[in-house]
Amino acid sequence: MTSTTAPLLELEALRKEFGGKVAVDDVSLTVREGETLALVGESGCGKTTLTRLLLRLLEPTSGTVRFDGTDLTGLGTAQMRAVRRQMQVVLQDPYSSMNPRLRIADIVAEPLVTHDPQARGRRGRAYARQRAGELLVAVGLDDTILDRYPHEFSGGQRQRISIARAIGLEPRLVVLDEPTSALDVSVQARVLDLLADLQQRLGLTYVFVSHNLAVVQQVADRVAVMRGGRIVETGTAHQVFTAPAHPYTRQLLDAVPVPDPTKARRPRRSLPGEPAGAAAARTGAREGTA
Repeated sequence: MTSTTAPLLELEALRKEFGGKVAVDDVSLTVREGETLALVGESGCGKTTLTRLLLRLLEPTSGTVRFDGTDLTGLGTAQMRAVRRQMQVVLQDPYSSMNPRLRIADIVAEPLVTHDPQARGRRGRAYARQRAGELLVAVGLDDTILDRYPHEFSGGQRQRISIARAIGLEPRLVVLDEPTSALDVSVQARVLDLLADLQQRLGLTYVFVSHNLAVVQQVADRVAVMRGGRIVETGTAHQVFTAPAHPYTRQLLDAVPVPDPTKARRPRRSLPGEPAGAAAARTGAREGTA
C-alpha cells in the first residue's frame, strides 16, 4: 500500500566517509508510514551503509536522519535507546545473526529483555517466554520449538525466527536487508507473503534492501535506485519498472534474467563516462560479436 501520511523517516543530505573515501554521498529520502520503500543497486553501491546510517548504527559524516520528526543525529544514548524500540532490522543471513548457543526462546525474547522492564529478572522470564511463543506462532512456526537451537532449522525457518524477533517490540519501521537472497525461490515466496501479511496486520513500514528486481517489483510501493553512494532515481514501483528515467536504472532492468534470452535480446547500454565496450564486457560478450 502507498501511504499519504507525513514521512515517518526523512534522510537529508546524508554523507558517510571511511578514511577519506565516500560511501554515501548527499542522500535525501523520505519513507512514509505504512509503505515499502525498496533500495536497489549493485553490490558495493552503499545500500547497507545507508541502512546502518538510518538506524544510527553508524554516525554520519554530515546530514540528518529524522524519525517521526525527531533528529536522531542529535540524540544521546538514553534517548536513542527509547527510539530503537520503534526501529528493527532483519538481516540477510539469519544464522549469522543468531547466537548458536542460545535457545530460540532466548533469541526471540532478547529485544524484550533489553527494552521491556516487564521481561526482566526472575518474574519476567515467564512473560518473555510466553511472548516469544506468541511471536513464533505469528510468523507461522510452533511454540514447541522454544527450547531448540538455530542449527536445527532450515534457512526459511531461521528467517521466520529473525522476523519474530524483529516484531517483538511492535516497531513502526523494519529494515529488511536482503531478507530472501539466501533462500530458495519457493521459500522466498512464502517469506515475502509473511512480510506482506505482517505489514497489513501490524501497520509496519519497510525499507527493503535488495538487488533482486523481480522481488522488488513484487513488494515495493516506491523504489530508490542507488549507484556509487548516490540516489540516482526514485519513483513509484510502477514508474521505475515501466518508464525508468536514469540510464543506470534501465541497465539494471536490462540485466534481469528472462525465460528465453534468445527470443528477448536486450541492448547492452553504456552509462555516461564508461569506456567503450564496458556494457558488452558486463554481459560476457565481446564488442562487435553477436
